[in-house]
Amino acid sequence: MGTENDKKRIVGEKIDIDYSRVREFFETRGAGSNYGSKYNYVLFQDSNPELAEARDMQEKSKISGLLHLDSIAAVSKNTCGGGGHRVLDIGCGIGRWGEYLLNAGYYYVGIDGSTNLIKRAQENLSSFTHKKLLTGYFQNLKEILASANETYFDYVFVNGVFMYLNDADYAKALADILDVCEKHAVIYSKESVARQERLTLDNIHSEELRQDYSAIYRSIQDYRESQKEAWSASFRLIHEGYLFSEELQNRKETVNYYFIWER
Repeated sequence: MGTENDKKRIVGEKIDIDYSRVREFFETRGAGSNYGSKYNYVLFQDSNPELAEARDMQEKSKISGLLHLDSIAAVSKNTCGGGGHRVLDIGCGIGRWGEYLLNAGYYYVGIDGSTNLIKRAQENLSSFTHKKLLTGYFQNLKEILASANETYFDYVFVNGVFMYLNDADYAKALADILDVCEKHAVIYSKESVARQERLTLDNIHSEELRQDYSAIYRSIQDYRESQKEAWSASFRLIHEGYLFSEELQNRKETVNYYFIWER
């Protein structure tokens, strides 16, 4: 006979998760402390804060290199006088990517559904200008941006957010992203994915995080096919792969994978 947690692990089958529980998780997370590293508000390596720091560093180094962010920022600052190319960071958390992008001279808009995480981002990025931090959910992306007088972006980052969207809202999110991209734009999408079959955690208790947790871990192929269907008419896939080196992977059933699309 399986445990209660075993019953909340759904393999293969497509089910919806309860958004209210997801929101409660992140509000509680954002209100907490003593995670060992500020990055653990969103990277969830509470028992190994050094791993969170290493992952943050490796992601920024790898993706900034693939996107040539430093060289593009130098040109942008020279021509625009700072606050140049525009980046939208959906699910910005504490502003991890904002640290890098603002320091490099980009104009940065971060959106997150958690009011507590946005407060953390405001504190974390308080020394920077050329930014906006907005509270709201992916499901209302275009309305949130319109209310803040923000329109089109050169870069759209989606960093571990699709896994908290049910299938219908995930499909809508893929379409909405296209509507906020400039004529020439780049989309960077990174998710925790299932190593094998789709895995849904339906309000399962995590001893490490000391909270109940819900997420949908789609397969790499699921993401590859759905993004191709939504974006390939106007974008081309220029990079994809495992985000972290093997020594920074510590989950048996999931792994971090990224896609970069360019128009």
